[in-house]
Amino acid sequence: MSVLADRAYLPRDERRDQILDCALAVFATKGFYETSIADICARAHIARGTLYQYFTDKRDVLSALVDRIVRRVIDAIQHWTPLDLSQDLVWTEEDHVAFVEARCRQIMEVVFADADTASLILRVAHGTGFVGKALARIDQHVVGVIAADLRAHMELGVLRPLDPHIVAEFIVGGIEKIVLRALDDGRMIDVGRIAREVGVLVSSGLLPGDHGPPSRS
Repeated sequence: MSVLADRAYLPRDERRDQILDCALAVFATKGFYETSIADICARAHIARGTLYQYFTDKRDVLSALVDRIVRRVIDAIQHWTPLDLSQDLVWTEEDHVAFVEARCRQIMEVVFADADTASLILRVAHGTGFVGKALARIDQHVVGVIAADLRAHMELGVLRPLDPHIVAEFIVGGIEKIVLRALDDGRMIDVGRIAREVGVLVSSGLLPGDHGPPSRS
């Protein structure tokens, strides 16, 4: 039996994923603009007609790849274990640092869990409008989780009064810049070290009393 015949019996969902996996491999090797539909079909061992049953063109394939990683990231975010907000805890300065550090680590780890696809999106999708839309969808979920954490800590009195959404956007925006630059350069980053540094820096502004910023007169 030929390879082509062997591939003909994949269920529809598996066939679509197979095409995307093959497209990712070709894009990573040749680049988006140099890759043709024929290249993707050859890699997937399918006819053009089969690909067109799932995608209208090469841009549609890229859009589906972007959507796939966004969905994976959002799914991971939705399964994050809530941070311990027990009222019985006596919060220390180190607890505040660990609070921010834990979320920073989770954000970076969920992105680098699929670094190949994330890097492809960054390098290939610039100028297409896909990157901004993808990041906006991810940001919406990540900022929401962190803002909820901050709001809950404020209600327990362990954080000074603040705007949870603004602080969450600041944290996510800073991490996003670090991650995007690393992906753009094609290098991995020290997730633990960066999470710790961000935790220490940001926590100094979240703590109440002597640790926090001076109150306005």
